[in-house]
Amino acid sequence: MKTNENKKVDDFIKELKDSSFFRTLTPQKNRDGIYYADIKFARYTHLIYAVQDLLKIALHTLENSGLENSSQIEDPTFHLTSILEIAVQLLPCSEAEGLDSLHELYLEILNDQESKNDKTDNV
Repeated sequence: MKTNENKKVDDFIKELKDSSFFRTLTPQKNRDGIYYADIKFARYTHLIYAVQDLLKIALHTLENSGLENSSQIEDPTFHLTSILEIAVQLLPCSEAEGLDSLHELYLEILNDQESKNDKTDNV
């Protein structure tokens, strides 16, 4: 009897693995109870616009009373926390450091070009 139940469980697990079920959340290694979901963006600009849209939704919720929000969402301020948590997770903070470095490089190149132009103008 026990073997038959184990086979049913094993068959059920195999069926789930082979199916398209439970593909959205992936367990995070070394952290029990924590899962992640992949969100795909074609470019950083698309990511930034998605974060911007989430923040706009949050602002709309904060600025309008419950009566002025969509009647399809009951108590929209309750959902505000999850929207803001998603926006925070999507912010490309490490990439921002790269943008700072690129900006510094741009300013250096600009200063070098201006210095060369000033020397050329003085000659």
